[in-house]
Amino acid sequence: MAILPVTALKRIQKSYRNSFELSLCEITPSGHCPDKKDAITNLPALVNVRNYGLAEAVRWGEPYIFFLLPNVISWIIPVVKEKEILGGLLGGAVMFESDPHDRLETINQLTTSGCNRSTAQNYVKNLPTWTNRERPQKAAEFLFALTCCELNWDMLRLSENRKKALQQRQIAEEIHRRKQKPGARAFMDDERTLISLMKAGDKKGARRELNKTLGALFSHTADIRLIKAHVIEMMGYLVRSALEESPHMSALIEKNHAWMTKIIDASDFETLSNVVADALDDFMRNIHLQGHSQTNETVARILNYLSGNFHESVTLEALSKEIGLSTFRIAHLVKEITGKTVLQHVHQLRVQEAQRLLEKSDMNCTDIAYETGFGDQSYFIKQFRKQMGITPARYRRLYQTGKSGLENDD
Repeated sequence: MAILPVTALKRIQKSYRNSFELSLCEITPSGHCPDKKDAITNLPALVNVRNYGLAEAVRWGEPYIFFLLPNVISWIIPVVKEKEILGGLLGGAVMFESDPHDRLETINQLTTSGCNRSTAQNYVKNLPTWTNRERPQKAAEFLFALTCCELNWDMLRLSENRKKALQQRQIAEEIHRRKQKPGARAFMDDERTLISLMKAGDKKGARRELNKTLGALFSHTADIRLIKAHVIEMMGYLVRSALEESPHMSALIEKNHAWMTKIIDASDFETLSNVVADALDDFMRNIHLQGHSQTNETVARILNYLSGNFHESVTLEALSKEIGLSTFRIAHLVKEITGKTVLQHVHQLRVQEAQRLLEKSDMNCTDIAYETGFGDQSYFIKQFRKQMGITPARYRRLYQTGKSGLENDD
């Protein structure tokens, strides 16, 4: 049974072959290539290797490069629809060395796996030889991006796994660095850097710094209770620092209580890391929202109200009742202090929430439009594109393929 629609597979195959002169092969979740009837492709040993490769590709949410045989490199692209693993695309197989002894080793491995020698020799003889060690990575990434852009599917599982994998790698790198250079940097230095990145609105930088901080904590102790104590202390420091600079951010105190409960309830280090990452996103949104209102308590109250109610139908009349000022005064004050209208703030909050839902959920655009308060899908798409420069669907695809830049839509 085909994994991809026939027309989509043909387009992917054509573009991939033109770029790398290799053919694709669909594989099942078990690692079989059902369309290949030759004597080698579905040898049990090779099927097992591909099965493992596909599992790793799904686990990390990205292409997986591996040795199919001694000196023979291959790569697998996971194909996931929402959270269902359909199988994968095998990007071909190439010899990585042209030395006769290496080829002999590959032939011997095939014969040991159950292939007759003449067939093995012919297979190895026809394999392309690549000497550029970066080329397999480029081919795998090209095929992954091509597949994600071609399919109009929500590959939610992959994007979630990719985010977790990046977090784990950054934490592991920091743990290793701390072990190599103990005492190189104090926790307080990490926290100061973190809050600076948050104030600057550098979401990626803040996440990276947070992962480094978590890695530093884990390198200091493996006791989850002590790590939780450090994390709670860190969150308290971030809230205190925000309040010292802007006393109007008192809403963070209440939010901090909710975060503390989740941190205390976390059963392991991975769960704890995910909770802190979510708290960071929420924290950054509040800091960004309050960035222009540090000297005006009334505007701070208005923005706090918008932050908690943007998904509802927000009107100047409702704000007037909540704040105790006329609609004219509210509109004028917000525009004067922040440089944006009330509606622009609401749209910004809704688009930020839409970004989060596009990244972390499998909700379609219609559901996201209602969930964020836009109500109408076409209006949601128009406002999202106005702020982000691309449509929600393209944003999701780019996020899922791990691209760092968001190009303008055609």
